[in-house]
Amino acid sequence: MKYSIVNIIVREFLILKKRPAAWVLILVIPTVIFFYLGYIYKEGGIETVNIAVLDLDHSALSRKVISNVEAAPKLKIIKFLNSDDKLEDVFIKYPEVKGFYVIPEHFEKQIFRGEQAKLLVYSNASNIVFGNLIYKEAASFINTMSAGINYNAFKTQGIPNEKALKMIMPVKVHVKPLYNSYYNYLFYLIPGLTTVLLQMLVFLLAARSINSEYTNNTYSELLNLANGKLFNIIFGKLLAYTIVGFMVGVFIFSTVHPLLGIPMSPSTLAFLPVVLLFVMVNAMLGMMVSAIFKNEAIAMDVSFVYNSPAFVFSGFTFPIMAMPAFNMWYAQLIPYTHFLSAFIKGVEMSTPFVFLTQQVIYLLLFLAVGYIVTTTILLVRHKKSMV
Repeated sequence: MKYSIVNIIVREFLILKKRPAAWVLILVIPTVIFFYLGYIYKEGGIETVNIAVLDLDHSALSRKVISNVEAAPKLKIIKFLNSDDKLEDVFIKYPEVKGFYVIPEHFEKQIFRGEQAKLLVYSNASNIVFGNLIYKEAASFINTMSAGINYNAFKTQGIPNEKALKMIMPVKVHVKPLYNSYYNYLFYLIPGLTTVLLQMLVFLLAARSINSEYTNNTYSELLNLANGKLFNIIFGKLLAYTIVGFMVGVFIFSTVHPLLGIPMSPSTLAFLPVVLLFVMVNAMLGMMVSAIFKNEAIAMDVSFVYNSPAFVFSGFTFPIMAMPAFNMWYAQLIPYTHFLSAFIKGVEMSTPFVFLTQQVIYLLLFLAVGYIVTTTILLVRHKKSMV
């Protein structure tokens, strides 16, 4: 049995060698696409956002606001608007402007009278990142200005310096972000993109593993090589695609991520068995689809449709708990959802393996379902051929 499985593995490698599409999946995606994605996000984040300012107050305080905007490290004023500009047309007229601040009339007078004044913030919300950054910077310098105004008011009332500081800031917040303290998009997106592409790569490779035998009329030859045992066929092919996929997985974590500057986690090496299981699951599911659909084109289409929403439904870009019920349910039917949860905990958060047990069990269930369905279909077809 051992030699027949080895022979099937070798045979599968030789078949892959003759397929141009397989070479694209195995070589082009890992060596070109992964690094190209890294190049896209090489900056890691947005350095500056182009904004405009409309000052309708023309006071000393409004000029101070503008000075604070200019001092904000993430903002760059590229346009000063005037009262003739229609606010609703600013983004159309000046497409390079991603947001603008409007200082209304009587801004200074309202503050000096003890009234609340408003700084209007307009952002092009078609890009959420720009919108959030513009609002965040505005909140930051306005809070600082407000504290300064209150501090001066307290001082004029004769309140001691130390007490005045405590009154304007009774609660001091210290923010300590963990796991991606620089809010770097490269660190955030690339691990997700590379691993979801790993799933698709392995799945699509395996989706032609069985039906191609019927297309090329080589199934009888394969069965003889396996000594008539379906287990040898399934296990041999499964090992072949698992070896290929795992090599790509190791390449991702040992070469792609380090070369792109993504910090290496001390838990990465201990996490590789989960990567191996993840690859094996997708190879098994790809073989299951290949067994169900004899037509190779249909099997590839089904594989693509099944895998394409993995990145979106996995909870990587949007929380699963906030999705509609169907999407939440469908997300659980994709191996990547559970692998991603294990990856975040096991690699990015460096939690002990015991905390990955649930995700590992789910992946094992996928593996079992794929094996049972594939075996059942091949067994039924084998019996029909014997009649």
